[in-house]
Amino acid sequence: MQSQFGPYRVEGVIARGGMGEILRAYDTRHDRIVALKLLAPHLAADREFRERFKREAHAAGRLNEPHVIPIHGYGEIDGRLYLDMRLVEGEDLGARLNAHGPMHPNDVVHVIEQVAAALDAAHAARVVHRDVKPSNVLLGAGGFAYLVDFGIAASIQDATSRTSGSVTMGTLAYMAPERFGDAPSDHRVDVYSLACVLYQCLTGAKPYGVTSTEALIYAHLNREPPKPSEAMPGVPPEFDRVVATGMAKNAADRYRTAGELAAAARRALRTTAPLAAGGAGGFETERRRSRWPIALVAIGAVAAIAGVAAAAVTLRPEPTDGQATPLPRPAPTTTVAPVTSAPPPTTSAAPPTTTPVATPSSVQPAPPPPETSAPTTSKAPYSAKICKSISYQGKSRGTGCFDADGDFIAAKDTNKDGYWIKTRSETDYHHTAECRDTSSEGDYIKCQLQLKSDGSLRIMVELWDGQKKLADTPWTRYTPIGK
Repeated sequence: MQSQFGPYRVEGVIARGGMGEILRAYDTRHDRIVALKLLAPHLAADREFRERFKREAHAAGRLNEPHVIPIHGYGEIDGRLYLDMRLVEGEDLGARLNAHGPMHPNDVVHVIEQVAAALDAAHAARVVHRDVKPSNVLLGAGGFAYLVDFGIAASIQDATSRTSGSVTMGTLAYMAPERFGDAPSDHRVDVYSLACVLYQCLTGAKPYGVTSTEALIYAHLNREPPKPSEAMPGVPPEFDRVVATGMAKNAADRYRTAGELAAAARRALRTTAPLAAGGAGGFETERRRSRWPIALVAIGAVAAIAGVAAAAVTLRPEPTDGQATPLPRPAPTTTVAPVTSAPPPTTSAAPPTTTPVATPSSVQPAPPPPETSAPTTSKAPYSAKICKSISYQGKSRGTGCFDADGDFIAAKDTNKDGYWIKTRSETDYHHTAECRDTSSEGDYIKCQLQLKSDGSLRIMVELWDGQKKLADTPWTRYTPIGK
């Protein structure tokens, strides 16, 4: 698709829905590729909506927070309202939950903290999101989270209800009780929704477990907040109180800010025994079955903020009217490999050392160094081009590898201490990727790459405690990718 919209040369349609469409476009004035959101034509005819759109877009565009996607510009061209935003590569949180199930609490807290930072910045600027949900959280490279779709979604719904008689108030599964009446509401509706997202990330299910409009409204107004520890065995019960406070019926009983909710979630994580130690019952089994291979890499998606629907190639939108539906596009150039039924076997631990040790192999694919070469299962040997082990406080903590035959990097946490392992890779043509193993159970986590055979790649291994990096190894030398 090639067409012109004012100064923008449209290169393709990424998503289209009742509220409009999201386009990939080239901005000829500033020589850059952008995400261009065009709102539905009938919305420009609504004077009240036009004014509200401009106010919301202007306020959201002034937000200067890393977890909010910048708006380059907004306005009207040929009777169409539009938003010009940075094009961001990533995958939305809703799609990731659908694909991999509940997250490890470490990863949950990491995402919630980033979304809370975006919300607190917006609230300080008197911007209320009104539609916080997993599909409006975009996960970029390295697990960096962006909150998208600020404010104007509600404006669009208001305009639609005035012209069509229908009323669709946000996404019901995440709406605060005060949103269902005429009473005034403030930024604490976003705190409520963030608590709902926290619950879903921990359990893999939306709060209350009902789907009809009437049942959802009744539950938000009358039922006690659900307990994640009861819905998913093994979730620390300390999170029950965090969800209950965040989803309190009375806004005055909730956390005052999104940051307070995130801080409470972090405390709940710290006051529990490490989930990797001592066994966490059914949760450990479930987490191994639906483990998150968190190597977040570019998969060709775009997010819109300041009240536009976020669109990603793998977007699985909430079932609400007006949500954009992604259109077919070519397969992405880089994907994340799911955990397969035959991952690399567990290897014996490396001898304790005080510093990380790694020995890159030759150019041709070869078994890993001696300290990681002895498999502990009957599976085929793990054939890797480069392997690097990390030690901390005199103990071997884990291993990261690059395999040329399968074009993947891998990470294995070998010590039940509550810490986790990350393998980072970098090519000489500036392609980067990560692979994480947040549990010491099971075999290697493998994260698929698509590499140029004429390039070179290097890896390093890091040890993390939650969001704090404890140690890392030096990079290996660059090794040719071609066999």
